[in-house]
Amino acid sequence: MKKNLRSILMILFLVSCWTTYGQDKTINGIVTDKYDQPLPGASVLVKGTTNGAQTDFDGKFTLTTNGNTILIVSYLGFVTKEVSVDRQTQITIKLEEDISNLDQVVVVGYGAVKKSDLTGSVSSVKAEDINAVPVSSLDQALQGRASGVSVVQNSGIPGAPTTIRIRGTNSIQGGNKPLVIVDGFPVVGGLDGINPADVENIEILKDASSTAIYGARGTNGVIIVTTKKGKEGKFSVDFDSYYGIQEQSEKIDLLNAQQFIEIANKRAVNDGEATLFFPDPSAITADTDWIGELFDASPVQSHTVTFTAGNDRVKTSQSFNYFNQDGILKNSGFERATLRNNTEAKMNDWLTISNSLILSRSDRQFSGDGGNRAVIEAHLAPPTVPVYDENGDYSVVNAYPFSPGALDNPMKWINEYDDEILSTRIFDNFYGLFTITPHLTFKSSIGVDYTTRHTSRYLSRLLLDGAPGGKAFRGASESYSLLNENILNYNKEFGDHKVDAILGYNWQTFKSTFISAASYDFVTDLLGSEVLQDGSSPQPSSSGGSEWGIASVLGRINYSYKDKYLFTVTARSDWSSRFAKGNQRATFPSAAFAWKVSKEDFMDNADWVSNLKFRASWGKTGNQAVSPFQTWAKVGSTLAVLGGELGVGFVPGTPANPNLKWETTDQFDIGVDFGILKNRVRFTFDYYYKKTTDLLARVDLPSSVGFNSITQNIGEMENKGIEFNVDANIANNEDFSWDTTFQISRNRNEITKLARGADVFPPRVNNLISSFHILREGLPISMFYGFVNDGYDANGQNQYLDFASTDSNGDIVMEPDGQITDADQRVIGNPHPDYTFGFGNTFKYKNFTLNVFLEGAQGFDLVWGTKFQLRNSFFRGGNQLTDVLNHWTPTNTNPSSPVISSNNLFRGSTEFIEDGSYIKIRTINLAYNIPTDKVSWLNNAQVYVNAQNMFTFTKYSGYDPEVSGYADGDLRLGVDNNVYPSTKVISMGLRLGI
Repeated sequence: MKKNLRSILMILFLVSCWTTYGQDKTINGIVTDKYDQPLPGASVLVKGTTNGAQTDFDGKFTLTTNGNTILIVSYLGFVTKEVSVDRQTQITIKLEEDISNLDQVVVVGYGAVKKSDLTGSVSSVKAEDINAVPVSSLDQALQGRASGVSVVQNSGIPGAPTTIRIRGTNSIQGGNKPLVIVDGFPVVGGLDGINPADVENIEILKDASSTAIYGARGTNGVIIVTTKKGKEGKFSVDFDSYYGIQEQSEKIDLLNAQQFIEIANKRAVNDGEATLFFPDPSAITADTDWIGELFDASPVQSHTVTFTAGNDRVKTSQSFNYFNQDGILKNSGFERATLRNNTEAKMNDWLTISNSLILSRSDRQFSGDGGNRAVIEAHLAPPTVPVYDENGDYSVVNAYPFSPGALDNPMKWINEYDDEILSTRIFDNFYGLFTITPHLTFKSSIGVDYTTRHTSRYLSRLLLDGAPGGKAFRGASESYSLLNENILNYNKEFGDHKVDAILGYNWQTFKSTFISAASYDFVTDLLGSEVLQDGSSPQPSSSGGSEWGIASVLGRINYSYKDKYLFTVTARSDWSSRFAKGNQRATFPSAAFAWKVSKEDFMDNADWVSNLKFRASWGKTGNQAVSPFQTWAKVGSTLAVLGGELGVGFVPGTPANPNLKWETTDQFDIGVDFGILKNRVRFTFDYYYKKTTDLLARVDLPSSVGFNSITQNIGEMENKGIEFNVDANIANNEDFSWDTTFQISRNRNEITKLARGADVFPPRVNNLISSFHILREGLPISMFYGFVNDGYDANGQNQYLDFASTDSNGDIVMEPDGQITDADQRVIGNPHPDYTFGFGNTFKYKNFTLNVFLEGAQGFDLVWGTKFQLRNSFFRGGNQLTDVLNHWTPTNTNPSSPVISSNNLFRGSTEFIEDGSYIKIRTINLAYNIPTDKVSWLNNAQVYVNAQNMFTFTKYSGYDPEVSGYADGDLRLGVDNNVYPSTKVISMGLRLGI
């Protein structure tokens, strides 16, 4: 009986254990990163089943399982982790960041692919890199962040544009700006008006395989901007705010009052004047620092609030930003308000709709004619004159017999000049995504990019340029672009085969109009430019506009076999209204191949190799290089006497050329992606070769034709270069991590064909110096061209080398003739860097993060145009650099400056060419993540201090070697010509997530 009882009890115990083991249990968990920040949207799956859950906004999940199970936890950008649950019902899972980012989704033209599946050359810039720099425009945040991409800010003026080049210059007259895509829309206005804090990521497409899908507009590269979207999870509010102080980054040394008097009197003696200009120096009591009077430390601030919410049906993200930057030049500034809305709604199983909306309003205030006149005249004004006289009126600064006649009191350009541009931009893109089958979708979108701009400018009668009664100007412009895109996408896997294909039809139109008016001589300056009709001298008004359209058919096939061999074939056919019939359509194909060598069986024993991929691509892209109506004959209006009365007539302008066609660029690219040590160290290398044909070039015509020149497709140009990137995770543990990134690139440009092989000379650098640039076959575009200084003659005057003339073989055909003529000019400098680079380091220790980023360019020259005015032996009478104190005298025959005299001769020469190489510590950012685990309503909190442009290491004498004195598209490259100085900024910021 006892034996039977023991058997029954044993059976009951085993049944109980089996029942307990098989019984369902609920697991509550949280998924975080190594800094205990929750990861919303992470996937938690029971291994070997379809049973799973997704974490909410706080990173929490609830899952029902039976017994001891293994959970597979994954999250984009983090290493997938397997976790054994055992008997736990509460669990915390920490994921490590995937430093390789091979599973990162990269946005490309009309789609997205995993980074590991890229066949082309694409650079990515992350949101944290963009937000690390307090800038007014998104393009400024790209400086030094991507190999092969050059970003130069044209001026330190708040809101000033930049010049962006991707893999060099491709065109002479046709434009070199990259195409900008914002949330799928090819925008005309560039990156202006986009709040950097709204950006999720930026992809830069560089090779033809990536850009050929954009056909006629892909030659100069493509920048794809994706703004932040809503996410599934709880409603959240994020606040990002900073406030900073700007100062002039560098200063140059000008003569003080006593030094100015010394140099002026020296000129009087050397020029044989009857008396000294300053016979009693002690009578001069003023010592005005004009630069100090005009420039001052100024604030910059930005405040962004973002609302995010979403569920399995609707996801939305809205933000509002206010940005305000006062200029370091008094009475200048830039103010902008931006509203953004991104909403996506899954209407049912087969339809998803989405809308991306950006509204911005900006107010740009200029002082001193865009800053230029104020800056120029502040450098030239004599320090011996006070700002105001004893009556409180502006002092006259050109009262001396040697003074430049047009020189005005610089402070007038601050107080008596009003220049304002008000801009409104509306960007709206709506699409519907139709799921036809699980593998076939159709996306149709309609969008608009609308901009208005109102300009007002007034010059007071107190300005020499505004005399005698003031001058007022008003202008208005409007532009809009409409876009419709229709894309059919097929995506399916067949065993070892994977196909992703698209077929599409797009059209886009653009139209702009403008009107401007002016009036002079007002009764009072009080009303400014508000009432033009009050001026007694109305000026001729003007108006006009432009219009173009483009329609396209496109297709692409991505094919993968065994996830080892990747093929991409793309073609796009464009029709453009810019060209005459017969030349309106062109087709742009491309092909690419990638081989994932690291996935081959023979690499199994190479454990240290984490990733090895070879890439090769070829493609053809185009450039709509002609402006609308450029193929037509044009006429211009002119005043003429007709029948004894003054009337308006028309005269021929430019001849018609219906044969103009696309500029076309063929590009070949080979690349290697290489990762070692579990992808802790990652290398990328690219070599490219580009040849642009049918370049637009000006061809001079015989005078008998009646026109000076005509534009034809006759030029050719090459670009070739290398790009190298290395990213490394040097240390990565719970308390400390160190990530570093380094990129370097080199581009070589060469003009291989011009019209009849003739040289082309761009316009003068300024009205004092002749043309400083040349376009010549066999040379890079816009090389510096001028005379070669050869010290000083016996009287201390500049002298220049007298060269022998040579033929094309270098043989001397004529000895030096003893005269300095244009035949003695030579190539004297190169505005193109030997290489550019960027180097960043991010250190994290517990809750502290330190980011240091520097960038630079080496091996290029600059023309310091300002030097012609500021170190010209005082021959025009303006203030000078202190260099002139070391001038030629009979006892000082090896100085840095020639004799002080108004009789000296200056030419565009090597005297004004300087090495522009520099290394700039662009950003230093120190942040502290405030612990929020005890504050239930606070998701994250961070305070930070940021220093921008604090240190520049260079031999250049001007304010900043990172300069472009002329607008994007101008052939006068590498000129520093009285540019508004750049700034250094120290700011403090706060980020909160609720």
